[in-house]
Amino acid sequence: MAVQLPPEVLGVAVVVLVYSLICLFSGCFLVWLVWVHEERKSYVAMLGFFVTLHTLASVIQQIHTIVWWRDIKIDQWKNTVANAGDPELNITGASTGLDLVLFYIQYYCYNVESLLVFFWAVELANSIFQLRITRMYRFHASLVAKATAAILPIAQMMLLRFSGARKSRTGFMALASTIMLGCFAAGTLVLLAILARYLHSRITLASWNVRYINNNPSTSGGTNGTRSGRARPKRTIYDKWLVLRFSVAFAALSLFQIVVITFQLRAASANDRANVPAEPDLSPGRARGDFGLFAPAPTAVLFAFLVFGTTRTFREYMWNLFVPRFIREKAEAKKRKRRAVGGSVSVVHSAIRGDPEAGNGGNAAAGLRLQNLNLKSPARADEDGKSDEWPILNRGLSVAGRERR
Repeated sequence: MAVQLPPEVLGVAVVVLVYSLICLFSGCFLVWLVWVHEERKSYVAMLGFFVTLHTLASVIQQIHTIVWWRDIKIDQWKNTVANAGDPELNITGASTGLDLVLFYIQYYCYNVESLLVFFWAVELANSIFQLRITRMYRFHASLVAKATAAILPIAQMMLLRFSGARKSRTGFMALASTIMLGCFAAGTLVLLAILARYLHSRITLASWNVRYINNNPSTSGGTNGTRSGRARPKRTIYDKWLVLRFSVAFAALSLFQIVVITFQLRAASANDRANVPAEPDLSPGRARGDFGLFAPAPTAVLFAFLVFGTTRTFREYMWNLFVPRFIREKAEAKKRKRRAVGGSVSVVHSAIRGDPEAGNGGNAAAGLRLQNLNLKSPARADEDGKSDEWPILNRGLSVAGRERR
C-alpha cells in the first residue's frame, strides 16, 4: 500500500507520530500507576484516562492521514464545497468519515477534562476552606461530579451532531464552547480564591492545611495489609505540592482550550463560499501545517504525567520497580553514610551548646569552659604544618570529652 503523503513531508510526519507515541506511553503509564495504587476513582485516574484516550485517537488519525492524505484532502474539499457556511466546519475542519469520528472523540475528551478540572478545583477549595460537610456527603458529591463530567459532554456531542443547532452559527458555536469557557471562567475564580487563601496564610503565618491530601474520598477507604495482619491506611498518591501541581495543570489545560477556541473562531470567520478554493490544496506546505496541528493534543498527556505522575509515592514506586537492586543498595548506603555524618555533627553541636540530649545532664559546665577558652589564639597546626580548619570545633570535642570523663 503506497503512502499518499508527499515524500518531503514524511520526515515531519514521522517525528510528530513518534512524539505522539511517547506521549501515549506516558499516559498509559500514568493510568497504570494510579491503577496499582488503587486510586481508580480519583480525579488523577480519570484525567489520565481521558487524556490518554484523546491521544490514542490522535495517533490513529495521524496514521490514517499519513497513508490516505491525498484522498482525505480531496474529501475535505468536497465537503467544504457542498456545505460552505455550515458551522460544523468551524470545529471539525471539514473532516469526514473516520476522521470525523476521531475528531468528536477528541473533542468529547477535551470537554470531559475541562469539567474534571473544574470539579476538582471545587473539592480542593472545600478542603482548604474547611466547609462543614460530612465525609459521606463529599464522597457522594464527588461521584456525582465525576459522573456528570463523563455524561454531560456526550449530550453536548449529540446536540452538536444531530440537533437543529447547526441552523444557527452563533448558537452552534456557543454550544460547542460553553463547557470549556464556563469551566475556564468558574475554575479561574475558584483557583484565585485558593491562591488568595494561601497568600493570606503566608502573610499572617497561619497554618496551611489541605485536608484533601490525606482525607479525600478516593483514599479514605483503602488499606494495605501488614505482616502482622493488621490493616493500615494506604499511602496517598498526593503530596504537599498538590495545589501547585493542580495550578500548573489548570493553567496548561486552559491555555490549550483557548488555542482550540481561537482556531474555531478563525475558521468561522473564513467559512463562506467566497473563501472556498477552486481545488484542493495538496501542497507540501499544507501537509506540514496539518501535522503541526497534531502536536498540541498529545502534549497534554505528557504534561499530565509530568505533573501528577512524579509525586513522591510514584517516584519511590518506580525507583523500587525499575532501578536494578545493586544501584538501589549503593544509593541507600550513601544515604546511610550521610545520615551518620549528619548525626555526628549534630551531637557535636549539641555538646557545644550544652544541650541535655548530648549526655551532659544539662549542666552549663561545658558552655562555661568554652567561654574560658582563648578563641583568638592561633589554631593548632597539624602534622603537615597547616592550620587546623576547625579549631573551635576540635576544642569543643575535647571539652565534651573531659566532661564525660
